[in-house]
Amino acid sequence: MAPEPEIVRRNRSLAESGDSAAQFNLGNMYRLGYQVKADQQQAIGWLLRAAQQGHKEARDILGTLGVVIPEATDKQDLPPAEMISDPLFGNNEPGEAVRQAAERGEAEAQVAVGNDCRDGIGGAQDPVKAMQWYRLAADQGSAKGECAIGMMYERGLGVASDLAEAKSWYLKAARQGDAQAQFNLGNMIWQGRGGSPNPEIAAKWFIKAADQGDAAAMFALGALHETGQGVPHDEVQAAQHYRDAAERGDADAQFNLANMLREGRGLEADLSEAITLYRRAAEQGLAAAQLNYGLMVAAGLGIPRNDEAAARWLQRAAEQGLAAAQYYLATLAEQGRGMPRDVSRAASLYRQAALQGDARAQYELACLALTADPPPIGLAEAETWFKAAAASGITEIEVAATRALRGLEGLRP
Repeated sequence: MAPEPEIVRRNRSLAESGDSAAQFNLGNMYRLGYQVKADQQQAIGWLLRAAQQGHKEARDILGTLGVVIPEATDKQDLPPAEMISDPLFGNNEPGEAVRQAAERGEAEAQVAVGNDCRDGIGGAQDPVKAMQWYRLAADQGSAKGECAIGMMYERGLGVASDLAEAKSWYLKAARQGDAQAQFNLGNMIWQGRGGSPNPEIAAKWFIKAADQGDAAAMFALGALHETGQGVPHDEVQAAQHYRDAAERGDADAQFNLANMLREGRGLEADLSEAITLYRRAAEQGLAAAQLNYGLMVAAGLGIPRNDEAAARWLQRAAEQGLAAAQYYLATLAEQGRGMPRDVSRAASLYRQAALQGDARAQYELACLALTADPPPIGLAEAETWFKAAAASGITEIEVAATRALRGLEGLRP
């Protein structure tokens, strides 16, 4: 069986330790079949655990699923949720029952089996076989089957990549009202994949998908309103769309809404809510959110200052290759904030960021040749990095690096 995606493993680890946001995220993944095979029992189980800790969104979703959670003063008083019966599964194991239904010609089951083949659930990945199942479903007019075929053509799985063909299949499914196809089609049109970009047409498809509760489409509409692409520039509308998506667990929306709350754009500034949203997105593995959360914790903005916690979050982002996180983590290592002072580690982190073109890291790494004892790099390497920083186009850094280069002249033998 294929290993779980990183975002699933991360949320599962946090959920099992009792984190309600991660429990909500994991439950939503199982409910929507995102990154995992859809599993109603797992979804309700994790959503219930989040709801028992007071997670409002989890409670609301459970309500839409028909799961009634009685009020109780102690979460241990809550009875087990009554599961909604699913006639597709009957009394058999879900995998066996779905395959039997697919072989009987049930389109929804054919799509489910195709997903298993595509993702390697219950066996080796077999995208060609997946396409065969999707086509059987599509031949019956299944919008989900049509959308799945579009995804296979877009990604080049089981067939040669063909963006025009992908858009054609998405359009068939989108016209039937499939929200995923509406979003995917809008996204391709927005990005100009398979044709010229057209944000105005993309927005129309995003609206259709968002009206059905698609979080990714809500996020996209927020981005369009924030930048004024295809729709009027309106930061109030942007913030509202981001909030709608953020409440459904979308990490990118949580991050963008947090940025607007921190800056007071489109709504009143609120550092406390911003830090909460950064944390939620960070827990889902979004590197930019891990960076911003770490920086706010390091500065004590919206939360008490905690250098150790800041270093841990910056480390997570740095491990994902984010140059800015590598730079800021290096500054903590150099200063001994949140960790023992370690100039060698700082130099290594500065170098990682410098190689990605971060001018601040290039300058600070070069400076270590002049300030550290013993210096972690030699003068020749320092000169290389000072020259790179001097050509960065960032005035303040250019001036400082140029001045440092002149100072190096006097240090040459």
